[in-house]
Amino acid sequence: MILLILIALFTQIDAKQKELDQLKEKLTSVRTEIKQLEKEKVGTLAHIEKIDEGITLTIKYIDELTSQMSKEQQNVQQLTRSIAQLEAKMKHRRDDLRERLVRLYKWTPFYKLEIVFSSKSLPQILSSSYYLQILAKDDQQAFFEFKSDWERYLVDKKMREDLIALLDDRRHEKESELDRLSDERQHKKQILDKVAQQASEKINVEKELKSSQRKLEELIVELRKKQEKISGEYMEKHKGMLPWPCKGTVETKFGKVVHPKYNTTTKNNGVDIRSAYGENIYSVAPGNIVYADRFMGYGNMVLIDHHDGFYSLYGHLSEILVETGIHVDKGRIIGRVGESGSLSGPMLHFELRKDGTPVDPLAYLK
Repeated sequence: MILLILIALFTQIDAKQKELDQLKEKLTSVRTEIKQLEKEKVGTLAHIEKIDEGITLTIKYIDELTSQMSKEQQNVQQLTRSIAQLEAKMKHRRDDLRERLVRLYKWTPFYKLEIVFSSKSLPQILSSSYYLQILAKDDQQAFFEFKSDWERYLVDKKMREDLIALLDDRRHEKESELDRLSDERQHKKQILDKVAQQASEKINVEKELKSSQRKLEELIVELRKKQEKISGEYMEKHKGMLPWPCKGTVETKFGKVVHPKYNTTTKNNGVDIRSAYGENIYSVAPGNIVYADRFMGYGNMVLIDHHDGFYSLYGHLSEILVETGIHVDKGRIIGRVGESGSLSGPMLHFELRKDGTPVDPLAYLK
């Protein structure tokens, strides 16, 4: 039974390794794209967007490595317990077999010397056809059980050695990725510092932000054309009573905004909620997911159609937990707080749109 459990565990490890390999391949591809963007000297937002994608994938890869290491450590502990049990069982059975053989040695002194002085293991010695012939049936059964335990013991030891070696490789890989994550964040900071120091960079970023807002408006217009409007007044009836999309404090309110660090002037079509990285993000009302992907300037973004002319938007996510086309209820977790596309660290950018026009979300949240 234990053997079947271990086989199942190692099958899971192989499957998880394939997922890790696929994630690492994607991460390598994104890092290659970042280097290419640097050569092409693309816009700041596009550059940051790709760096953020790399940061998000690196964090996910580290988390997956950590999770897998924990499971593999548990497997090592289980194997260690199994090996200890087998050693105790074999010691008891070996002593019993030796006692039985001593009685046989009284009239087989030549083979007694083999048992005492041979470098072979007890299973190898007892495999001799001579001994199998003279052993009674119950003695033979004891021997075969001992041999089976011995073979299992060798397999378990090899499996544990392989797992320990794999864990060591995982630790080195995790340390390497943590260093890469630190470098990626430092790289992003250097770009943002450059924006803060150079007037020309500020102007460019301001233009890019406004361009992203226009593209978002165009996306919503297209989505409204495709979506059939369902009559209802859910959002208006619940005005001032909608739950907050995440825990945190409002850092930037709705309306015209001058960025305190970059001195860029843009219109904030929503609110920016400062929150902890990885904090849950919830749907504020029931609706259908009409967009769940990266969007320039907003990072990982989710857009929900609430059917009564209202859309809610959630940007800068570290992780998207829903797919386009599904229905979500109020309070459904749709993602995690992150800093993808953000110029100011981990936060949630939250918007409400009524018939395509941005409205102040604070008027609708309780």
